[in-house]
Amino acid sequence: MMFEGPKLPGDADLIWVGDMTRAAASLHPERTAIVMAESGETLSYAELEHHIGRAVWLLREQGLQPGARIAYLGKNHWFFYVLMFAAIRGGYVLAPLNWRCTPHEIGYFLDDSGAALLFCDNAFFAVAEEAVKGLAKPPRLFANGADDGDSSSFFRATISDGERAGDDSTQQDGVCLLLYTSGTTGRPKGVLSTHRVLSLCRQAELVYPDFPHWRDGTVVCAMPHFHIAGIAWLHMGLIRHSTCVLTNDPSGPNLLKLIREYQAVATFAVPTVVRAIVEALKQSGETLPSLKYIFYGSAPIGQSLLKATMEVLDCGFGQFYGMTEITGSATFLHPGGHDLARPELMASVGKPLPGAALDIRDPEGRSLPSGQSGEIWIRTDTLMMEYLGKPEETAKAVVDGWYRSGDGGYLNDEGYLFLTDRIKDIIVSGGENIYPAEVEDAVRQFPPVLDVAVVARPDERWGEAVMAVVEARPGQTVDERALIDFVRSKIAGYKCPKTVVVLASLPRTASGKVQRVNARTMALDLLAGQGQ
Repeated sequence: MMFEGPKLPGDADLIWVGDMTRAAASLHPERTAIVMAESGETLSYAELEHHIGRAVWLLREQGLQPGARIAYLGKNHWFFYVLMFAAIRGGYVLAPLNWRCTPHEIGYFLDDSGAALLFCDNAFFAVAEEAVKGLAKPPRLFANGADDGDSSSFFRATISDGERAGDDSTQQDGVCLLLYTSGTTGRPKGVLSTHRVLSLCRQAELVYPDFPHWRDGTVVCAMPHFHIAGIAWLHMGLIRHSTCVLTNDPSGPNLLKLIREYQAVATFAVPTVVRAIVEALKQSGETLPSLKYIFYGSAPIGQSLLKATMEVLDCGFGQFYGMTEITGSATFLHPGGHDLARPELMASVGKPLPGAALDIRDPEGRSLPSGQSGEIWIRTDTLMMEYLGKPEETAKAVVDGWYRSGDGGYLNDEGYLFLTDRIKDIIVSGGENIYPAEVEDAVRQFPPVLDVAVVARPDERWGEAVMAVVEARPGQTVDERALIDFVRSKIAGYKCPKTVVVLASLPRTASGKVQRVNARTMALDLLAGQGQ
């Protein structure tokens, strides 16, 4: 059964992403647009708009042709967003790169993207130099620092007092963003998105009646800008003319500090960080009176954590479900859906946003009735253009305008979506399908456990057996037998872990998402070393 969100209005009501800072600078030129939390550096909307104009002109001076690609390697910084808006207005494509990657991996991104220019933080300049070695067409390299080297000349010219600015050549349907998938499901693929879909993502939130709105105020932005959630969250702040506090430390304690220091009204965090915030508040007994909303997503959140969070934080909650290929979110669980009196809704990821439709299908692509689990298919106005240079991969992922998410789930009669798990992550033990997310929620309720990845372990008798790879809370120890007995009291016995492996820390992506594949590899290696 298919469920559709409300229709999106036409272009006449669309706020184009490329125009967001221009509008804010016109209305509130002296208002602070971005604060760098670590350095205290600030940028007003007028200064941000000036720098964007300068960057458009300077990019043209590099001889770039429309559609040329520009790569960025670095941590969160206002200069990235200057480049992003400049790329949109200049008709170029910006490719943010994951700074945690190796030079070899970065070299792959640069070669795959065909980047003509590479901007990087001074801290990553040596990595960038190593990455471009051996490339058939290495990009020109620029450092985003205030040193006297030639490589920093573009950055220094951008922030100069010069009045010369580039003409606006915005292409509404032109590609402007190239994001690489996280690599948790294989070799990263380049996702191409247009200026239109970036703008429609923000419009869907603005016109959705159940979406919480604030005007002005301050938001804390901790997600990395090579992640679609990081870009989307800062854009959500700028389109509301807010002050955006940008940080490179997404830890719970740091977010707490920044929310208090800047009296922030909203922030976005992954469940791992939400858990850390809750733990810190429980220990201190303090509150966050300025915080009106906390948004979360990028990974499933367990029901036990969600309930604990709602009991500690006196604010509204919003959950996003989406992925890079749809330029953000397909569904949203609004604050009203976070109702302790209706726990069945709190287990969902919400309803389709405007412009989106959901369908649950079987392996043959046939639509399934409500309540029946299958693969989540998404049709949305914010769908990517394609995977760069991978037509076969694109054809597999997008069928007749529908994106095959690879996620398992079901829809109820009201159109709420409930996740089960990644289709390929399902553990098949003795013919029974076991969804890791359900087991993980039970394991997280065991007090000594901080976080967990539930994965399959090869088993001669059952084919696969459930293995829990856990990270203990500081100062705590996890007893394998006690944990298994605890989980058995929560869920059916066949779903319970048969093995528990404790790691000092679970492997995570830069956005905080636990990497199941890596956790499984580490656990199996550890067991093999122990002769198990």
